[in-house]
Amino acid sequence: MQQLSLSNIIERVFAPERGPSTYGQLINDIAEHGMAVVLILFALPSALPLPAAGYSTVLSIPLFMIGFRFILGYNTLWLPTTLQNKTFNPEQFSRKLVHGMLRLIHLVEYFSKPRLVPLVRSQGIYRLLGILIIVLAFSMLLPIPGTNTAPAFGIFLIGFALLEDDGVMLIVGILASLVALALSFTIIFFGYKSILFLKDALRGLF
Repeated sequence: MQQLSLSNIIERVFAPERGPSTYGQLINDIAEHGMAVVLILFALPSALPLPAAGYSTVLSIPLFMIGFRFILGYNTLWLPTTLQNKTFNPEQFSRKLVHGMLRLIHLVEYFSKPRLVPLVRSQGIYRLLGILIIVLAFSMLLPIPGTNTAPAFGIFLIGFALLEDDGVMLIVGILASLVALALSFTIIFFGYKSILFLKDALRGLF
């Protein structure tokens, strides 16, 4: 099991024949491969420009917990019992989505290699990443179009950088995450302004 590639792990997790399990069982199965793999797993389904079908909100919760654990200096994941017992069913994820996830993994693998390793392994960078992951996960939590994919892609790049000891990709992931947050803030801001405009316009009609 330790020798499995990331693509093999993802294939096994989302294989239809795996059948329903719980998020607690899922994390126990993949935790031996490291927290970076767990981070990638929960970000990856939402990192593609495909309909999220409501699971982006569910997947953001473990990402919140990972962010908090990073800040506290832990390299393990703890989930509340309610989430541990929540059903994880691979069949709710379309084969098109799984194929897209694997293609994205292969693409990023092609460009990734160990670089600037001390940056990736710095304890201080983990705390900074913890804060960033929490904010990105909050954006994923919002049921607003455009606030899910870009933040999830930022988390995916960060997770991949940690997995591959790639400091260059980590920098790219952080920059992509900041752009994603700016985009989410813009969508939320203009959405809020549009609601206020419509309310004022409706008041003017009556």
